[in-house]
Amino acid sequence: MRSLRVLVVYKESTYSRYGTSQHIVRGFKKNKYWEVLKRSHDRHVQTLESVCDTLRDKGFRVTRLLRSRVKNIRSMDKRFDLVVSVGGDGTFLECSHYLWRTPILGVNSDPQQSVARLSGSRETDFERVLDAHLTRQTKPSLVWRLDFWINGKKNPIPVLNDLLVSTASPAGTSRYILKTSGRAEEQMSSGVWVSSAAGSTAAVLSAGGKAFPATAKRFQFVSREVYHKKFGPRRFLGDSFGPGQTLEIVSYMRQGRIFIDGANLVTTFGVGDRLKVRLANKPLKVIGLKA
Repeated sequence: MRSLRVLVVYKESTYSRYGTSQHIVRGFKKNKYWEVLKRSHDRHVQTLESVCDTLRDKGFRVTRLLRSRVKNIRSMDKRFDLVVSVGGDGTFLECSHYLWRTPILGVNSDPQQSVARLSGSRETDFERVLDAHLTRQTKPSLVWRLDFWINGKKNPIPVLNDLLVSTASPAGTSRYILKTSGRAEEQMSSGVWVSSAAGSTAAVLSAGGKAFPATAKRFQFVSREVYHKKFGPRRFLGDSFGPGQTLEIVSYMRQGRIFIDGANLVTTFGVGDRLKVRLANKPLKVIGLKA
């Protein structure tokens, strides 16, 4: 029987990233935050080594890869039978953008510090969750992502958490038209969150949205800090959508931007550009999901 090919993707800790920057180290040490970062780093490294040892003990072929290099992997679905992310939500998100068939198991490497809603395990129960999957006692949960088009061209990245539509500067005013079936409204605001169910407990919830189970086939939008005096009271401030429904946003911004699952992925969204969002056809297969 062929041994499973497993890709382990891990984050670089803050401690290791800034350890050689003396001015940063001095600033952290003044308030003892450096000690917090060092303990978090140690827990992360211990979890990573424990996960890799467990996989190798089972006879799997293990490839380790730093999170920032995931984008360089071609055909991840064809090359690996399983992806394990070791870190928090950011590491999990990075992997999700390149997976359509291969399941993913997230390991929260530092539960004391890290937010990891979709991670199905920790160091202490990783083997148990993995074994339940391998023996088919449990099945991967289907987490529905978002597809989006700009001016009719589909972006290749499936959105796991959310999109933020705004100007390039957080101090600027976002101006746009929101459109759905039979409804349209021009607005000025600080931007629009468009969120999947998996991302519904993050920024969109803080902005006034609704929390959904991560596996719900729903997505929603919430307009942030809407300005009412220009056009009169704005009423289309948030809504949720199901399969087959779309949300469209038309940009009136010279320096508009669309931020994809955080701050690292961004595309321009200028005057007259049209964004269309709907539920993706291919969900992410998540092992051990509790949310």
